[in-house]
Amino acid sequence: MACFLLLSVFSLCLFTRPTASKGDDRVDKMEDRLWKLEEKLNQYIQENGHLKTMERKLNKYMEEHGRLLQQNQKLQRRVSKTEKKNGELTIKISSLEEKVKEIQQSNDKCQMDIKQLSIIIEDNSDSFIFNNDQMNGSTPSNSNEVKSFSSHTYIRKRIVPATVASTEQVAFYAYMSTNTPANLRQHHTLIYDVVKINKGQGYHQDDGIFTVPSSGVYVFTWTVAVKSYGWASTELVINGVVFGATYAHGESRDWDHSSGNVVVETHTADHVYIRMQENGMDVVVSNERGRSSFSGWKLF
Repeated sequence: MACFLLLSVFSLCLFTRPTASKGDDRVDKMEDRLWKLEEKLNQYIQENGHLKTMERKLNKYMEEHGRLLQQNQKLQRRVSKTEKKNGELTIKISSLEEKVKEIQQSNDKCQMDIKQLSIIIEDNSDSFIFNNDQMNGSTPSNSNEVKSFSSHTYIRKRIVPATVASTEQVAFYAYMSTNTPANLRQHHTLIYDVVKINKGQGYHQDDGIFTVPSSGVYVFTWTVAVKSYGWASTELVINGVVFGATYAHGESRDWDHSSGNVVVETHTADHVYIRMQENGMDVVVSNERGRSSFSGWKLF
């Protein structure tokens, strides 16, 4: 465009032959047109420079846009991989949960087998007891000196031994010294660590399990306290089998207590304990205002 304007100016200058009277005016007009053309030329040059600058900026923006598109594609691939891994982990977790349930069922079955085995051993593991002379190594004068088997002289062997008073009195009472941790999981065994009475030495404060010292009919009772908005569902279990359950649910500004009672016939070495029936909310409370406790005694 600029070149075309210059050629136009030169052509006017070459082919126009003004008269003497009108020459000056035409020269002035030509000069004015020339200046205007130069101004337009400079303006076009400046605009052309701006256009080039904008073109460079546009190219940079396009490059940045391409780079962002590549990053977005990489992120999408990562998200897809993460979602795939998350699905695989979900499947693995479900499989592990099923295995845990199978293990729990197998454990309950093992406890029942142990119970039956302990009864069999108790009934069949009798042995002779010799008199004091024989135990000291002396030879008896005749075979009559050997004491034969009787119900008063045989030794009973138990898988879980327990000491029983001579009067066969069995009773225990224990409570929690403090609150439990929050949100106990399903099948968590509650431990009542403060023992006030333990006739027959059947209750174990370290694991919260009462081991039946002698067969008979027993009464078991337990209490559970929860805070406001907390809850706890508990159950009494004997050798993995549930015999009773309670539920406590604290309302707004109010605690809640629940208690359970079970009368059941048990056998020597049976395991009796309290556990969470399902996942709990908040803590199981035990303090001076109210105790969560576990107790039991033999009726006959």
